[in-house]
Amino acid sequence: MTAVKIMVVDDTITYRQIVSKVVESIPGTELVASASSGRTALMKLEGTKPDLIFLDVMMPEMDGIETLRQVKLINPDVAVVMVSGVDKENAKITLASLEAGALDFVAKPQTSGMAESMELLKNALEPIINLVRDRLAPHRKAVPAPSKVLPTVKKSDQKPFDLVVLGISTGGPNALYTLFSGLKGTVPCPFLIVQHMPPLFTQSLAERLDGVTQMKVKEAQEGDLLAPGMVFIAPGGKHMVVTQGPKGNQVSILDSPPVNHCKPAVDVLFASVSKLPGLRPLSVVMTGMGRDGTEGVKALKGTGTYCLVQDEATSVVWGMPGSVYESQGADEVLPLEKIGARILELTCT
Repeated sequence: MTAVKIMVVDDTITYRQIVSKVVESIPGTELVASASSGRTALMKLEGTKPDLIFLDVMMPEMDGIETLRQVKLINPDVAVVMVSGVDKENAKITLASLEAGALDFVAKPQTSGMAESMELLKNALEPIINLVRDRLAPHRKAVPAPSKVLPTVKKSDQKPFDLVVLGISTGGPNALYTLFSGLKGTVPCPFLIVQHMPPLFTQSLAERLDGVTQMKVKEAQEGDLLAPGMVFIAPGGKHMVVTQGPKGNQVSILDSPPVNHCKPAVDVLFASVSKLPGLRPLSVVMTGMGRDGTEGVKALKGTGTYCLVQDEATSVVWGMPGSVYESQGADEVLPLEKIGARILELTCT
């Protein structure tokens, strides 16, 4: 097993020690350095040559995003994961850090118990460490995923899809920014997104996306009516489903247990849509770890869904889309830059 060399950077000694202990408890890791500031981290970078840095977002003197930028100038290949508090300011800086090249982020546990905090952090850090280890391993040949296209049909024979449901995780904020900023028009139906994120982060993501598209993007709330041109993002820490209300199909927010270790979960949204009569949903699964969305796509197949998945080359992690592809759920495999245009083609009359 390839040992992943890790640096931990946090100005708070308690969190620095907690993250360091969690790292050391995971097999196949080597804690090569810890630092109490961004400047100290930069001084240690050349001598320790980490593969992965867990970097606190909010630090005095040099904050996480500036440290990240400097790290990337010195070593563009090192993976950096932001460790963020759960508040609006942290959320904004974390999203900016993802734009600046961070691989992913984890939220600091909102609990006072040491043992519980360490367990929650281990569950969050271990998949990321395994991902970095896979990247360090000798390059494997990518699974062929040729794009498949719909058979040519007459316009009158093909009813356009009337709802878009999209699931995404690791690498998602930047991928969604690319998708929506590149849309040449408005998707003429409701658009529902599950992005794996904690509370507050999804609100910041919605605000960010709302500024780059003609569509209205918002964090979903209980009772929101599905309307053309509206984009609803599942609130962090809650599940989003679609139900029938007195005025039509609407959003419902559930505080039920995680599914696939995720909350919100893609499978929960997709399964709810599969139970509604009369809908013809277009399903999209994009970059992310794990297999959330695979069972949901299977459930949607009974509705006549058509499923687009992001290709491996443009995904940060080809876990979720790869799982749908390998389970024969994908109808079309596309690079990120072509997904938006294809959504418009399949939803416009």
